[in-house]
Amino acid sequence: MRSLTLTKIDNSDWKTRGSPLVCICVPTYNAADTVGETLKSILAQTYPNLVVHVSDNASTDGTLSVIESIADSRITIHRYAENIGGEGNFNRCIQLAEGEYTALFHADDVYEPDIVAKQVAFLDANPEAGAVFTEASLIDETGNSIGVLRLPKDIEAQRGLYDFRAMFKAVLRHSNFFICPSVMVRTKVYQQEIKYWRGELFKSSADLDLWLRILQRHLIGYLPEPLLRYRISHNQGSARVRLGTVRADFFLVIDHYLAQEYVQVLLNEDDLRNYRWLERRDRVMRAINLYIMDFPQQASSLLQDVCSWDAFEAALKTKRGFFVLLLGAYVRLLTFMGMYKFGKTSLIFMKRLSRK
Repeated sequence: MRSLTLTKIDNSDWKTRGSPLVCICVPTYNAADTVGETLKSILAQTYPNLVVHVSDNASTDGTLSVIESIADSRITIHRYAENIGGEGNFNRCIQLAEGEYTALFHADDVYEPDIVAKQVAFLDANPEAGAVFTEASLIDETGNSIGVLRLPKDIEAQRGLYDFRAMFKAVLRHSNFFICPSVMVRTKVYQQEIKYWRGELFKSSADLDLWLRILQRHLIGYLPEPLLRYRISHNQGSARVRLGTVRADFFLVIDHYLAQEYVQVLLNEDDLRNYRWLERRDRVMRAINLYIMDFPQQASSLLQDVCSWDAFEAALKTKRGFFVLLLGAYVRLLTFMGMYKFGKTSLIFMKRLSRK
C-alpha cells in the first residue's frame, strides 16, 4: 500500500543571502486588454526581490506590444511562434522558473500590493509547506467587484496548514475551491517533483491534480484574505467549461484518485455520498445547458435520479443540494409540460443571475 510521506524543504541557504528571489511567471495568449493592468500590479509589489517571466503562447492580438511598452528591467519576455495550449504554456513557465519561490499569475487578474510579501513570509515561516494559496475578490470584465471566493470553513487545519486527507475530503464536499492564480510554490517542488501539468490526462482540471500531487508530499497553506482580484470573463476557458454538456473534467481527477488504494483508506461513506452529490450537480448543470441548446430530451435523460431519496437528503443538508433538486425538478417539469420556449428563456435568465 502506498503511503503519504511529507517532505520538509531546507531553504536555509536562501535565508543567509537576504530576501529570497521570487519568480513570477505570467502565461499569456491574446490578453492585450488585461495584461497591462496585471503586470503593473505585479511590478507594484511591496516585496523587493522579484523577477517576471512572460511566456507568450503565440498571441495574435496586441499582447506583446502592451508588454513591451512597460519599461522595467525585471520583465523578461519569451516569445513562442507555436501555440501549445494552456497547460503546455504552464509547463514552459515551470521550466523558466528560478529563485526560491515561483508563482504562476494569470494575465487577466489583478494582484494586491502585498500578496507576494505575505506569501513569502508564510513559506519562510513554514518549511513543511510546499505551497500557499490565498482567497480572492471577484471582478467582472470591466473590473467591478462582484463577490469574494473564500476557503471553506469546515476544513481541518494543523497550525494553519492543510494535509492531503483534509483537502481531498473538502474537495469531495465543495468541488475544486483552489484559486489557481493565487498560488505560490517552492521552485524546487515545481521543478524537481511536479515537473509538468498532466493536461493530457486531466484536461482543464490539470491544476487540481497538481495541487493534490503537492499535497501528497507537503502540507500547504491558505491565507484567509483576498489578495488578488480574480476576473470572471466570457473569454476564459472556465467560461466555456460552465457551458459544457459532457461530464466535467473535474471527475477525471477525482476518479483517478478514488481508484488509488492509499486514497480509499482515507475515506468513509460520507465522502462517497458527497461525491455522488457533486456528480448529480454536474448532471443538472449539463442538463440545463442541453435544454438551452434545444435538446430537452437529452437534458431530461440526465435527471433520472434528481427526485430520489438521496437527492432529497442532499437538499435537506446543504444549500447546494437544495438548488440542485430545485433546478433538476424544474427542467424535468418543463420537459414534461412541453414549455420549451419559456423554459429556455427562464433558464438563460437563471444562469445569468448565478453566473453559471
